[in-house]
Amino acid sequence: MAEILFLPFDKELKSENSLNLMQSAITLKLPLYSTCGSKGICGKCRVIIEKTDGLISPPSDHEQEVLGELLQKGYRLACETILEGSAVVRIPEESHSKRQVILTSGNEHLFSVRLLPNVRKYYIEVREPTIDIPTADRERLLLELENAYHLKHPILDPLVLRKLPQALRSEKKGTTLSLWGKNEIVDVVPGQKNGLFGVASDIGTTTVVVYLIDLDKGQEISVQSSTNPQTSFGADVISRISFCQEQRDGLRKLCSIIVQCLNELVMQASSEAGIDPSQIMEMTAVGNTAMHHLFMGVDPRYLSQAPYPPVLQESQNVKARDLGIAIGHSAYVHLLPLKAGFVGSDMIACILATGIHRSNALSLLIDLGTNGEIVFGNKDGLICCSTAAGPAFEGGHIRWGMRAESGAIEKAEIDPQTLNVMVETIDNQRPVGLCGSGVISAIAEMVRAGIILSRGNFNDGMHSPRLRDGKEGGEFVLVWAKDTGIGQDIVLTQKDVSEIQMAKSAIYSGAVLLQEISDFGQIQRILLAGASGNYIDPLDAREIGLFPACDTATVTGVGNAAGYGACIALLNKKKRKEAEKIAKKTDYLELAASSRFQELFVSNMFFTSAIDYEDIF
Repeated sequence: MAEILFLPFDKELKSENSLNLMQSAITLKLPLYSTCGSKGICGKCRVIIEKTDGLISPPSDHEQEVLGELLQKGYRLACETILEGSAVVRIPEESHSKRQVILTSGNEHLFSVRLLPNVRKYYIEVREPTIDIPTADRERLLLELENAYHLKHPILDPLVLRKLPQALRSEKKGTTLSLWGKNEIVDVVPGQKNGLFGVASDIGTTTVVVYLIDLDKGQEISVQSSTNPQTSFGADVISRISFCQEQRDGLRKLCSIIVQCLNELVMQASSEAGIDPSQIMEMTAVGNTAMHHLFMGVDPRYLSQAPYPPVLQESQNVKARDLGIAIGHSAYVHLLPLKAGFVGSDMIACILATGIHRSNALSLLIDLGTNGEIVFGNKDGLICCSTAAGPAFEGGHIRWGMRAESGAIEKAEIDPQTLNVMVETIDNQRPVGLCGSGVISAIAEMVRAGIILSRGNFNDGMHSPRLRDGKEGGEFVLVWAKDTGIGQDIVLTQKDVSEIQMAKSAIYSGAVLLQEISDFGQIQRILLAGASGNYIDPLDAREIGLFPACDTATVTGVGNAAGYGACIALLNKKKRKEAEKIAKKTDYLELAASSRFQELFVSNMFFTSAIDYEDIF
């Protein structure tokens, strides 16, 4: 039996099977960073084999390319390394997946909402049965409810029926019941019980946020967040869909870990608020279409195959217990509607939160992420699309890219004369990589300084030790090894620039095409949703040509609009019907079938504000 000890965590795995080191780390729930779902693409899962008494699988061509001289120091990629015997393996600092900085707030650009929850509490005093009139418990309860509140014929959940006899015969006076909609009693407790709670959840590809809300007062009382644990199986939705197809129990695994994550966040929020999770009577949930399907345990495979149909589109009300959500035993989860295979309920929630469907101003709403979801229009009409921007805006496929964690570079400044670089990092820690906003900031500064030319290539006419040849072609040193927290130079490579070029062109071209198709007019305001969009400097976005109309439209970050939209749907039941109307009335454009999009994509790859090659000579 092989025994693998992982340092610095002092956790040991004993196994008779041959597992690669990434699978071993996942089994032990170790924070080993990876963005490709163990497909041997990202090169982030670097480990150091300090000691072994058995055979080690030889390094692949990809490992040799990514690690180079580090192979001689014992470095390997965990997803490509199989050990046949016992070993001591160290996960170095740069490979630790740290707690991510997660955007949970909205801002003043989001709409307020009137308090009208779908769950209400009612107090009644039920008469006792007599020998002459031995009316059943349920019938007496419903009669008193009708007499006191004119509510007729609600049903009782079977689990509520089981609690009813004891609730009516308690020493406490009266009974408090919770009514879901006007149709179903979902809780009954003895006495007069105050406190009515709900949770709203935003299930993102990378992050998960839960908001615990007092439904009596309409107040947010706790917000909890975490990295989506599914990232261990792939940073993007396509990787996770592939995992479901390739692994016999892949769907079950991805479903169970997201449910477990939500339950842990609900428990943390409840503990902070001093309540029991069983007091939570409803949850609302939003997410992209793939996350929606994985949460429900619905097969997502056809989302990755043309014509990319979801299994369902309309909103759903599902018993929390049927989904494994540990809140009130008879409570419901309300899932907002989807629009298409790659435009989910998170974007419907963004529209609901920002109110662009009610506004006169022509707005461009962009949720920057792996799938850049874009909506354009106003109260007269909306049209949306999803662009395959890739994970570059979240640090994926970037040599030193990372999530927005402590030590991530989030902003850079380059002196155009000396090319000296000043960086700002999350938590003011020593730099260990670049998050999405940091990558955009650095590339925008490189364009301003003339380091990057209009076609995206580096300026060979510049002479600086920071500009050099690397393993993947040209690269620019942002931070020297002595100033980092990982002991290695942090660079931006020519390949990194190309990744951003493709990502920004996809967003820009999708937005332009929506303008052309709709013929609504000129963009008056640009709203950036999500963490990636909220922290991007509008001037940097303008410099790299991230979206059109930068010079004329106002550009505003709107925070976690998807999460706020989920809160709105929890606080006001009428907003759920409004969300349904938004989904039905918003037109959808499938870019995969558009030759015009391909033309725009190619033409918008350039950095138009950069120096052209011909300008140098």
